[in-house]
Amino acid sequence: MIEGPAPVVHGQRLGRGVTSCGSWTNPLTRGAAAPDPLLPAVTRSSTPYLIVAVTGRALAASAARGGYRVAVLDCFADRDTRALASVSRSVASPSGPLFDARALLRAADALGRQSSGGLVYGSGFEGRTGLLARLADGRPLHGNPPEVVAAVRDPAAFFPLLQGLGIGHPEVRLAPPVNTAGWLVKQPGGAGGAHVRYAGGSHSPGGAYFQRLEAGRTLSVLFLADGRRALPLGVNRQWTAPARPGIPFLYGGAVGGIRLPRRIVRQLRAGLDALVGASGLVGLNGLDFILRGDRWLVLELNPRPTATVELYDPDYPDGLFRWHLRACHGELPERAATSRATRAHAVLYASAPCGATAHLRFPGWCRDVPMPGARFEPGDPVCTVHASAADEAGAIALLRRRSDLMERALRRIA
Repeated sequence: MIEGPAPVVHGQRLGRGVTSCGSWTNPLTRGAAAPDPLLPAVTRSSTPYLIVAVTGRALAASAARGGYRVAVLDCFADRDTRALASVSRSVASPSGPLFDARALLRAADALGRQSSGGLVYGSGFEGRTGLLARLADGRPLHGNPPEVVAAVRDPAAFFPLLQGLGIGHPEVRLAPPVNTAGWLVKQPGGAGGAHVRYAGGSHSPGGAYFQRLEAGRTLSVLFLADGRRALPLGVNRQWTAPARPGIPFLYGGAVGGIRLPRRIVRQLRAGLDALVGASGLVGLNGLDFILRGDRWLVLELNPRPTATVELYDPDYPDGLFRWHLRACHGELPERAATSRATRAHAVLYASAPCGATAHLRFPGWCRDVPMPGARFEPGDPVCTVHASAADEAGAIALLRRRSDLMERALRRIA
């Protein structure tokens, strides 16, 4: 069990009609604001919240556990998302699981009072903070302001900040190294591993940066932040999926409840506190890092709720959606909850063209279940498979068996 700081409460309001629930002072953007005593307290009521993410199902499920009504705009409008939300619409671009900006803004405007509780966002706004600002204009924003997202995703600002805080990271360059062997090239606006490639050749995407490839365990930490301090909720081991040619680091899944040496835990807690204090992060966030021996090196920061939220959500009686709202108002739990199980999930990708026909059954341990008639091309995500057990080995073993069952089912209908 990891103890956290005593609760504190504060709030602030940003300009241009965007209300952010959280106090922050951001040296990356040189922004600051005074607390707003008129900001309302977080309460459960019939007032619905607007969830926007590439996939909003996990946040909607957490909100439902806490008694919150939600409308969801995402790229899939899956069957279980529709069951959890009062309104669920797909606003995906025809080119892939990305937001169609016009469709998103039109749908959000059409919801009007059906989402008057404010905006909670997940993945999909990395590199699109202008779209996030337009979506949040005139709505209470329960999450990091666009300026903070832009700052912590800017390699020219983020990695020097880490260095100034004494937090280690792999070597980073904004220009291609002379010899690209052993280097990765990343797009700052990407997520889910689709933005990471092995560096090579003479051409690199505009705005990309280079990060030295380091050996070690690929881990992440899910944490709550109140603008000044962090509360780690759990450490996760992540893996990639070879689902799409040329995208070697596509997110494959994760298992939670990873135990680290006490000295590393202390260093990680101190580093997160320093990072939150310097950047003003609020709500649920995730930090990816490499652990090699007695050193941990930061890879990147995800300044929003990550996919690993549901590895811990069942440990909180009212769900982590509620704690996300409360942390955005400046309140943290006294300590992280003790997990009752070790949980894992894996993304199931199509290996051949197929569809969600009447012959394709999705057991209860599948989530993000597609609507009947949905079609999938190779590399498209079909659903997520979930498992839990007493320990990591048991959870992974069960997850593999279930994933194998679903993969065989997909092959039968392909």
